[in-house]
Amino acid sequence: MTTFTPAFLDELRERLTLSEIAGKRMRLTRAGREFKGCCPFHNEKTASFTINDEKKFFHCFGCGAHGNVIDFVMRQDGLSFPEAVEILAGQAGLSLPKDTPQERQQFDKSKRLLDLLERATVFFEAQLRAPAGRQGYTYLLGRGLSDEAQKRFRLGFAPQDAQALIHKMQGEGFTLPEMLEVGLVKKAADRPDHYSFFRGRVMFPVSDKRGRTVAFGGRVMGDGEPKYLNSPDHELFHKGQLLYGLSRARAALAQGQPLIVVEGYMDVIALAEAGFIGAVAPLGTAMTEEQLALLWKMLPSLDNRDPQIDYSPILCFDGDNAGLRAAARAADRALPLLTDAQTIRIATLPAKEDPDSLLRSAGRGAMQAVLDQAKPMVDMIWDLALAGRRLTTPEDRGAASRALRQKVALIRDEPLRRLYQDEMDKRLAGLFGWKSRSAEGRPQRQGGQRGFGGGTRPMPALTVTRQPSGGLRLREKILLALMVNYPILFEEFGEDLGCSSFTDPALEALRQQIVTICASDSHEKLDVEALYRQLSVGVAGKAGQSSVDEVLSEATYMHAGFARPGRGERQARQGWKSIWNNYLQEQLQTDLHAASKLFREDPSDANLSRLMALRQQMEELVRESVDPDSNDHRLSHV
Repeated sequence: MTTFTPAFLDELRERLTLSEIAGKRMRLTRAGREFKGCCPFHNEKTASFTINDEKKFFHCFGCGAHGNVIDFVMRQDGLSFPEAVEILAGQAGLSLPKDTPQERQQFDKSKRLLDLLERATVFFEAQLRAPAGRQGYTYLLGRGLSDEAQKRFRLGFAPQDAQALIHKMQGEGFTLPEMLEVGLVKKAADRPDHYSFFRGRVMFPVSDKRGRTVAFGGRVMGDGEPKYLNSPDHELFHKGQLLYGLSRARAALAQGQPLIVVEGYMDVIALAEAGFIGAVAPLGTAMTEEQLALLWKMLPSLDNRDPQIDYSPILCFDGDNAGLRAAARAADRALPLLTDAQTIRIATLPAKEDPDSLLRSAGRGAMQAVLDQAKPMVDMIWDLALAGRRLTTPEDRGAASRALRQKVALIRDEPLRRLYQDEMDKRLAGLFGWKSRSAEGRPQRQGGQRGFGGGTRPMPALTVTRQPSGGLRLREKILLALMVNYPILFEEFGEDLGCSSFTDPALEALRQQIVTICASDSHEKLDVEALYRQLSVGVAGKAGQSSVDEVLSEATYMHAGFARPGRGERQARQGWKSIWNNYLQEQLQTDLHAASKLFREDPSDANLSRLMALRQQMEELVRESVDPDSNDHRLSHV
């Protein structure tokens, strides 16, 4: 007869949700954190049977029946223990184990390593309150964490003494090879001894789904690098497959709270202390598919969800450029995995804020407001595909439509993909004033229409047609001169040039010609003479040649000496960055004016979000401004 190891039974119970199993056999209703129903094991008219998914047991206050999911199936279906386990294993997608001596040995080894990590946690906790940990203790108090909070999250301190942990663990019977295996120590490269992996750091124990310490994160004191250090992957821990705070976050769903993914340990703790107990964080990596799957696995099945609650996890990112890029990456990673049962929302914090700083400066209400404005995936796809695009020409609109289709095409679930595409078609129709589609499948114009299907308001096109000002036209000339005289810049800035659209028709034609030539020869090092020769062949008549001559004229160089031939690649690169920054600022200023006007006319959340995002982009551009040639004072006027 098969013998089931404790590890297998733990995994089986972890994978199954008791209320889902019982809900297929009896009627259940939610009652706060629990489910209630009439007991299936004795006749009763008043419900006294309760299920607690967080604690993974059922209990009847009428007959006293009590147990876990395996006990429930045994009693309900009249099965033996092995029979019940076999049935539940099939539902959980687990293969029945073969109890071999090797498997028993592996279980014993894992248990010993878990014991080692637990004892290390206790050691770090004690050090935090010892003289060696005074700096860490002061740091945590300064971050607003009370003694009670520090103990609740089992925070600790790794002393500077590289041998203290080793001696303590050896004194408790653990070996250096075991400490090496779980990343607590490292072997010195130039001598035969070992030293502690974590030294002089505040320690954050990382737990598995059952709350057992399997790794650590350490925050350096002072300005040392790296700021955060995480345990290396080992047998019990893979950083891309676990989330900090996961074992605590399970209770959030029972209370109707969302799961919230943030970026750091302190963010998780600050949110939990403020009552947002569903907070989790990746462990030094970008969000992975495995981590998304962990979140979705915690959610109740569709049949057991309260229709008044949005269960989709919220990915909450810092409001800087890095946070926006992280949101875009997370959305792209989630798209192929979306189904009607698993999706995400994305929330963006105000500029220069993270959850910890926002809670300390503005309180719980400000954080709740950020979460309340979290965007569903359909809005994120829309925003990401249209961000920064000018939608004034058919080509602009075609590019936007293509970008949307490319995003939607990543969704593997076919029915959901079709629904997304239908929604995007409706939004484009509202944005561009199209009818839904002609019989041939082409969008048709429909004057004045601006609404989406389903009553959703479209994101309006904020970029308006503008005549090129003298300053803007000069910047466009300088950018083209830089690219012609220093074609090597195309490797770094070609995407910027290719995605732009110049206001002057002649310069726009030349921009397109340069992009076409440089892109087709990107595998070679295109020199100045070759580029100029191809431009001379490719331009259309005297007007085209005149544009080339105007761009490469003294009238251009007198305003931007760094664009002259022979001034050097370094000055040219710095000059491009500065001119491009100014160029973007001028375009963004127009969009800001249009966004402000639109918000005054329609002060909706969507229009406010767009206005705030544009203001944030402008702030970033101003901060990133550089002077490429301090000897050329005329640059500041370009």
